[in-house]
Amino acid sequence: MISVEEAREKIFEKTPDPAVEMLALEKTAGRILAEEVVSDIAMPPFNRSAMDGFAIRGIADEYRLMDEIPAGVQPKPITEHGYAAPIMTGAPVPEGADRVVMVEATGVADGMLTIRKMPVEGANICWEAEDITKGQTVLKKGTLITPAEVGIAAMSGREVLSVFRKPVVSVLTTGSEVIPPVHIPKPGQVRNANGVLISSFLTQAGYPSVKVFHSADDPKSLKNAAAQALSMSDILVTAGGVSMGTHDYVPSVLEDLGFKFHFRTVAQKPGKPFSFATDSRGKIMFGLPGNPVSVLVGLEMYVLACLRLFSGHDRFHREELTGKLSGSIRKKVGRLNFFRTKAELTGDGWVLSTPVTSGSGDLMSAKGTNSIAWLPADSTGAEAGSSVPFALMSWSGGESCWQ
Repeated sequence: MISVEEAREKIFEKTPDPAVEMLALEKTAGRILAEEVVSDIAMPPFNRSAMDGFAIRGIADEYRLMDEIPAGVQPKPITEHGYAAPIMTGAPVPEGADRVVMVEATGVADGMLTIRKMPVEGANICWEAEDITKGQTVLKKGTLITPAEVGIAAMSGREVLSVFRKPVVSVLTTGSEVIPPVHIPKPGQVRNANGVLISSFLTQAGYPSVKVFHSADDPKSLKNAAAQALSMSDILVTAGGVSMGTHDYVPSVLEDLGFKFHFRTVAQKPGKPFSFATDSRGKIMFGLPGNPVSVLVGLEMYVLACLRLFSGHDRFHREELTGKLSGSIRKKVGRLNFFRTKAELTGDGWVLSTPVTSGSGDLMSAKGTNSIAWLPADSTGAEAGSSVPFALMSWSGGESCWQ
């Protein structure tokens, strides 16, 4: 049995380097950039008007009007003081003009313009190259691409980008007693909550599973299901069948399929029977326990970090926060304990409340929680008001969960 920190380090050590692929610009949001993006032009590419108004030259009592300047045309220069050209937002400012006056500050009568409030020289003009110079690196390798970065890449002349590929994930739930959610359980049966729990977690995190499989506790059917899942994915996440029981066949089946287990148990609660294995092809297997709360902890504290590293993120360590407990917690010495908590940010910092729970099978106790706190292996608990480490759940904290 290894420690939580040792388990994380082993996962990071064995996660393959991310692969690179080219994607059309409109499909790159949410990916990590695998190249630098350099602008082939200056931005703005010309002096342009920041608003609808009048381009003028010099200060005068009134101005004779010239032809209107819409966007997308090359305007005539203003060569003399006392002339003004109506101009639209985004249109090129004519040579010779030294400012743009907004429409609201002007009046027009008999073909002449008067200005009620004169702006300063250079006002309301977006100057050429004030945002980006030609040849400037506008996006660095390793950048998380959001719609803003997509727009910047488009302004820089790009239609495709080199990005790190996201791993393909499949899910395999196990158990002869596990039945589809629409069925009424008979004595000894339970509904399959883990399949949709894992797939929805992965989808919310940006890694939708390619397929969810289920197998009874039978080595042959389990091997067939695992082989099929692995044939279409980089990472297999299983739930159940990884403990030391006589019907826990997942480890032996994965070994038959060429996987090497780097650990099979972790000194943690919940989720002690948690497995991690890889094969010679660079494929990864996470074996989660069958209890749904243990599944949530495993996904949050291990699997998602691996997915981010596999996808080219340089921020894949959980951001550790500190909060004060609103009530006391008791635990046994020996394993690090994870606690589902509800974190609220107050004027005095984070306050953590813990739900009443009957154990790692009590998924109702996770309802309404948004964070996971933990106490070290040698701790016997903590009193109300004590400060403890915690992390926001990924769906609650987003990118702020990572460092």
